[in-house]
Amino acid sequence: FTVERRPFVGDSMKNTGLFFFIMRTTRLIVAMFVLFAICKPAVADVAIEGMEHMAPNCEKTIRGLCKNSTLGALEEVHVMPRHCQATCIYRHPGAKVVQQGEVWVQDRGYEKVKLPVGMPCAFGAECDNNGKCSCSFCNKMGGK
Repeated sequence: FTVERRPFVGDSMKNTGLFFFIMRTTRLIVAMFVLFAICKPAVADVAIEGMEHMAPNCEKTIRGLCKNSTLGALEEVHVMPRHCQATCIYRHPGAKVVQQGEVWVQDRGYEKVKLPVGMPCAFGAECDNNGKCSCSFCNKMGGK
């Protein structure tokens, strides 16, 4: 089909190549987003609770205290700064839930660890050698 000795190509045909390129790119972006959404939870970080009033750079130290790989993969850490201890919660390999008697419970392992000496546990206080939260200023003032 020709018009005035030129092949008739509508305006819609001129952009067909660009349209296919955009659609292919859009599909790729959607596929990457789906893969990211699936993979993100698989590499999620260990949840640490109870560190609201501690410095963010203490998280690495707390996580380093929980290294008992015989109990399974580390899942959560509950920090109790005023008691200078943390509870490491591990997920045993296999089923997430097991039956104990007539009750179904989560199959987890627990380990209590002491926070290192000198780690801040309250405002102006640090963990001492006995695993207690102690404030040197308050100890001095309490003796007077």
